[in-house]
Amino acid sequence: MARPPRLRRIFLSTDELMVAANEGDPQAQNELATAYATGSGIKKNRSEAFKLWLHAAEGGDAVAMERVAEIFRTGEVLLEKVTPIDLTRAITWYKKATKAGNHEALFGLARVYQQQQEFRLALETFKESAYTYGKRESLREYGLCLYHGNGTAPNIDEGRKLLSDAALMDADYSANGAKYLEQNYGVHVPLPKDDIERAARGEALDRFQFGCLMKRADSGDVDAQVELAHKYIFGGKQVEMNREKSYFWFGRAAEAGDAEAQYEMGRAAEAGSMGRPRDLYEAFGWFKKSADQNFREALRETGRCLYLGEGTAQDYATAATYFERAVKQHDSESMVFLGKMMKDGNGVKRDEARGQALIDKALDEDKKGIGLARIRLMTLEGGDEPAKPRKKK
Repeated sequence: MARPPRLRRIFLSTDELMVAANEGDPQAQNELATAYATGSGIKKNRSEAFKLWLHAAEGGDAVAMERVAEIFRTGEVLLEKVTPIDLTRAITWYKKATKAGNHEALFGLARVYQQQQEFRLALETFKESAYTYGKRESLREYGLCLYHGNGTAPNIDEGRKLLSDAALMDADYSANGAKYLEQNYGVHVPLPKDDIERAARGEALDRFQFGCLMKRADSGDVDAQVELAHKYIFGGKQVEMNREKSYFWFGRAAEAGDAEAQYEMGRAAEAGSMGRPRDLYEAFGWFKKSADQNFREALRETGRCLYLGEGTAQDYATAATYFERAVKQHDSESMVFLGKMMKDGNGVKRDEARGQALIDKALDEDKKGIGLARIRLMTLEGGDEPAKPRKKK
């Protein structure tokens, strides 16, 4: 399954969000829909929210796909009726969201199967969501299916065990939850005595989810391999920082054709990181493989290598084509590169007006980040201070 894109744009205002949404940006449409639904920075309009979520889903936003599926399941946006219930369309969108990498959608899909009394499908989907993707709520629902014999022969003992396991991984386990399990299923799970015990339940969930992730990675799931590699880069819950393991998992995913992993392999080769020697030629090779799949960061790095002649022959004209593709994905550093080339007539037709406009836009984009475009411009111009963005008339 493909992952939802990790490269997300940052919108600083509702006006900027609306412009991008009107231009057809699925992420912007999804975020604007949320704003309309909640009345955040804009007048609340849940019908408009539904329309925007549908546009975003049709445009490929995996988050919006699940949201649309949920709306068709209930007919509502935050308890307000916006469309007739349509379980067939709900199933379609839940499946699309799952295929697009939004695995949370499996839980909603199983709930629709329950509504349709397709208990065997609900059982199988809850089980997949629980044991493949580590969703605690699905483990609980799978236990309930076993207890009641929904979609399978009743297994009261196993059902109780899974209900207990799920509760022991619930950091927000409450007195009401404890009473419900005791009275209805004969399952006694005491409340946490203190914050230490509550934290331990959260850690138990982390271990469960990490085990699921590792199984997926071992089985050849490239999405899991990339996620695991990122975890080993930084370390954290249930995993130590280990650059060698990170390189191993990025390598497996890259060889399988994953664009993000190929980009990360390029970065490692360029920097000589993750325990590997520096190799600019290898770096360019990985960047280009990723760029050929239109991965934004790799488009920029491939263009940069061609522009500077690092790991490949210098080729300004070809570099410009990669920068153009990255600019279409709103990459600010590529705007600087292409803007400078246009102002200088370097590899492209000289166009000082567009070149300056690209640089101004890049510097404006820098306000949302850490100033990489400004640093890039300083490097290219060889001065201490880059030109400031022109004031809008």
